[in-house]
Amino acid sequence: MKASDYGLIMLVAGLLGFSCKEQETAEQVVRPVKLVEVASLGSVQKSFSGIVSANQFSDLAFPLSGTIRRMNVEVGEHVRQGTVVAEINPSTYQLDYEAKKVAYQKAEAQLQRAVNLLSKNAISKQEYESNQATYANAKAMYENASNNLTDTRLKAPFDGFIQKKYVENYQRIQSGQGVVCLINPDSLQIVFTLPEDNVAYITTDHSEIQVEFDAYKGRLFRTRIKEYVEASPDGAGIPVYLTMDDPTFDLEKYRVSVGFSCRVVVTIENDWTKRGMSVPLSAVFYDNHLHCKTVFVYIPATGSVEQRMIRDEGYLIGRGYLVVSGNLHVGEQVVAAGASYLTDGQRVKVLVE
Repeated sequence: MKASDYGLIMLVAGLLGFSCKEQETAEQVVRPVKLVEVASLGSVQKSFSGIVSANQFSDLAFPLSGTIRRMNVEVGEHVRQGTVVAEINPSTYQLDYEAKKVAYQKAEAQLQRAVNLLSKNAISKQEYESNQATYANAKAMYENASNNLTDTRLKAPFDGFIQKKYVENYQRIQSGQGVVCLINPDSLQIVFTLPEDNVAYITTDHSEIQVEFDAYKGRLFRTRIKEYVEASPDGAGIPVYLTMDDPTFDLEKYRVSVGFSCRVVVTIENDWTKRGMSVPLSAVFYDNHLHCKTVFVYIPATGSVEQRMIRDEGYLIGRGYLVVSGNLHVGEQVVAAGASYLTDGQRVKVLVE
């Protein structure tokens, strides 16, 4: 063998040896990780901040234009159905009413005379129908004028209290302009904002929604969903409206009113909560090769991690915890920090807090 050939062989062998040592070193890299224990789920519960609002309210307005002659109520005042809340100057509408009334009475008398003449064949049917049309038109105009005169007095459509006043005495207003806001204190609803990724909490058939008023800590009342928006209009969350559905809730006993703050508690318990578990959201990642979500489970016997496929149940609980099911067991530990640098079977060093 030539010296040059021998030298080449030794060089190749050296390079191979160096490569093997480099690979072995890479395989022996021990990654530091933080572990969190997989927790069981008897049920899923989450709370949100809410506020009491009116279920029945109305911005009362005149159907006419005019000048406010008299405001009969003050903010916070309770009124009965039919109470005259405000009045506008009726003089113009009074004059119109009187004129239309006279025209109506005249048309009515002419129609009666035409009926008598027609029965005697003293006028033609065409003349009678003309009188009949004149009467119908005069009656409609009279009734409209009468309604306008009545509408110069604004009445409460239901029992309630005045939450706001929008105008004052002697102010000129337009038709449809709000005068006061009337609220029914006995018909309340609770409003809270639900993050879009939590919408599954209220769409399942197995959810229970309760409310705890800040003024009555420790007392939960059952509610039901009245309505909610399908999607967040501005990305701030989904507005959800609740109505009280608890026979023990009595406004005479629990003095709750519009503006009170409360805590909305949503609880879900069904088949998947019995088999599901919770893991930190940071522990779950999507594997492009397996085409599914996975976690790394710590194996104490070997000091390494094992990659396992899991199913995301679509519910977030607590502070950054996700409900999952699949090849996991309660009590096992998953990597909650450092998972993105790991491979299946890799040895790790557990960081202790």
